[in-house]
Amino acid sequence: MRPALLDGETLGESLDHIARAAPRSRARFPTAGDSITTAELAAASAASAHAFLRAGVRPGDVVGVLVPTAARFLTTVFGLWRAGAAIGVLPVQAGFTDARAAARRVARFAGGAGMRHVVLDHDYVDIGRHLAAARPDLGLLPPAPGGTGDARALPAVDPDALAVVQFTSGSTRPPRGVRLPHRTVMAGLRARVASGAFSPDDVLVQWVPTHHDVGLLGLAAHWLNGADVHVFAPATFLRRPSAVLEHLAAHRGTVVTGPNFSYDHLLDSVPPARLAALDLSHWRLAFNGAEPVGAATVRRFTTALAASGVGPSVMCPVYGMAEATLSISHPAPGEPAAIRAVDRDELGRNGVARPVEPTAPAAKPVVSLGRVVRGVDVRVVGADGAAAGDGVLGEIRIAGPAVAPGYWLDPAATEAAFTGGRLRTGDLGFLLDGELYVTGRRDELIAVHSRTWFPDDVEQVARTAPGVHRRHCVAFRDTSAGDGERVGVVVEARDDPAAVHREVSRRVAAELDLSAVRVYVVAPRWIPRTTSGTWQRVLTARRIAAGRDARILIGTRGGGSR
Repeated sequence: MRPALLDGETLGESLDHIARAAPRSRARFPTAGDSITTAELAAASAASAHAFLRAGVRPGDVVGVLVPTAARFLTTVFGLWRAGAAIGVLPVQAGFTDARAAARRVARFAGGAGMRHVVLDHDYVDIGRHLAAARPDLGLLPPAPGGTGDARALPAVDPDALAVVQFTSGSTRPPRGVRLPHRTVMAGLRARVASGAFSPDDVLVQWVPTHHDVGLLGLAAHWLNGADVHVFAPATFLRRPSAVLEHLAAHRGTVVTGPNFSYDHLLDSVPPARLAALDLSHWRLAFNGAEPVGAATVRRFTTALAASGVGPSVMCPVYGMAEATLSISHPAPGEPAAIRAVDRDELGRNGVARPVEPTAPAAKPVVSLGRVVRGVDVRVVGADGAAAGDGVLGEIRIAGPAVAPGYWLDPAATEAAFTGGRLRTGDLGFLLDGELYVTGRRDELIAVHSRTWFPDDVEQVARTAPGVHRRHCVAFRDTSAGDGERVGVVVEARDDPAAVHREVSRRVAAELDLSAVRVYVVAPRWIPRTTSGTWQRVLTARRIAAGRDARILIGTRGGGSR
């Protein structure tokens, strides 16, 4: 494979470099049916930058971007960067149906980020109409047209200038804008390219939305390294995952990214015989991140796709976040994902990851998220602020050139997030034999009867019950009945909710020795997700506490059923 080509101190400079080094590398957008080369993008983005400046965009502005997954998305974001502006890609749910609600959401993001302009594509004309009524002061610009423009006449962009306001997914708190200067972004892209051994010979096939850090920064890491990229609209994958998989086979794709649920969705949707008929032998990395990685999913993926030529090292569990410009840790390319078993009770009571046999009664499978990527420094810290020992649970804190300096227009959040120059991730985990394991969010732990429960332990048991719709399940800290803290479990079901309720309750009590549990059975699609597809446990708890929802089909309150 050819050596990496990523270079430059700013995103615009990096584009110019790759346009010279690999001018025919192509970004294809199968859903939109168009494409663009690096050389074409370098010229078109310079013209777009001039058009944006003429429209009133100023260097230093943060400009919202609401443009679909098409070549004009790249022309827009690189045009804004070359004009000296920063971008905030605005999150809108795939397949949105309520334009008024979407406009309110966009207006909140725009207001919080201090945006004067939003680039709004004609695909979102209904949102634009409501947005104009709600925020008449907000300038709505079309994606800049192609044409010509002298790149030498564009403003000089300082590497320390703001490049991206990356909105967090908001799985446990309201979304915030992570402040990413060009220098920080480029450090993060270099870390990802080096640690993933990315090459211009790679072929990225992506469906993750571009408003997500995986979708935006993961795409940039490959595109600015000279690789061909194939970028689908999220709805295409969610509705027809087989189409993306067939495209991967036809174009000899090597890298795919997605959250854990997407790999289960893929295997649920494509029949085994169809999988076996595909040649996926060129696939080398299936990055699995953005939500907890399930041991069952790792094993299932490896087994189900072996007949298609997918090797045991392809599934690549990763740990990352927007505040780290994406990557924090993952296995070295070519290393199979490692799964250990630790004593669940000892981890919950004492915070110690004691290895046990996988068949032990209290065995908790934990997936290694590999070693820390180049340029990121990770420390696991105990409650006393001291570094935790090997196998001891603590909060994960990070530092390094790829770590964001803070949150945009939110000094209080920035001050709260950093301690001693390190970002407090809010995630709990432990280091063992040099590898990182993440056990969950600190604010999602559930304390019942002097024991600490991790939501995924409960979810793994509950989702296996017959009748649980597509294994959709969320566990959370439940105080809704006013009789003390219990474990709340919400499962979705289509048929016979009473039977599902009984079986989930029985399994959780029997397999986890957990009696302080309330089970709620809800209609399909009730459990809320973020715009990136991650389950929202905290919001689920709030909705349960609010009650008065006809789609909560059955549950328990203070020991009774309703």
